Amino acid sequence: MRTLHPLTPDRVGDLLGACSPCAFWQTGPQGDGGHGSDAGQALRAWVEQVGAEWGPPGRVLYVDDAPVGHVVLAPARLVPRLATFATAPSDPAAVVLVTAALGTNGQRRLLMQAAAKEALAHGARSIDVVAARPLAVGRHGCVLEVSGLDRLGFHVERDHPTYPRLRLDLRTVVTIRDEAAAYVASRLARLPGLRPAPETRPDGATRARRRHE
Repeated sequence: MRTLHPLTPDRVGDLLGACSPCAFWQTGPQGDGGHGSDAGQALRAWVEQVGAEWGPPGRVLYVDDAPVGHVVLAPARLVPRLATFATAPSDPAAVVLVTAALGTNGQRRLLMQAAAKEALAHGARSIDVVAARPLAVGRHGCVLEVSGLDRLGFHVERDHPTYPRLRLDLRTVVTIRDEAAAYVASRLARLPGLRPAPETRPDGATRARRRHE
């Protein structure tokens, strides 16, 4: 059975891969790269801080109670390491995908749905991420690669030879269905000046999905 849970300090130990645990993004430019002996403590403190100021900074996906993937996201103002990247968002309120372990295709869809819903709940219209190209030398393991993100719908918002900033426009998240689709549509309808993205039918025709409340 698959279940999604908010990222809370007690779930930091369930983060996977290079983030188990790592506080790279959560420490400033003078940090040690996030892998020091107190990395777990620093990450838990960050999760607690963001949770208090903004809300849970991500979701952890479990299959039969075992962690299989996660997404970590937060407003740019709460991600200190962004200051070291030339392509960091200029808007401190921009929602940033900090890092992720996305698992299989089905798990990836659930996690990206969760990230989209979280961003929309905070009034965001997009999710940004600073990612690495192959030319990036000494890339830290917690910096996501451009390759893979583009297949999820992210596009280059601010280019850079090694660390471009990508953006996922939440109007174009076409993999969200059923309850998630209704939730996204209702949130987008509340954002001033934002029109729904066209929905493609099997016959190739398109129509705009609208929700009247």
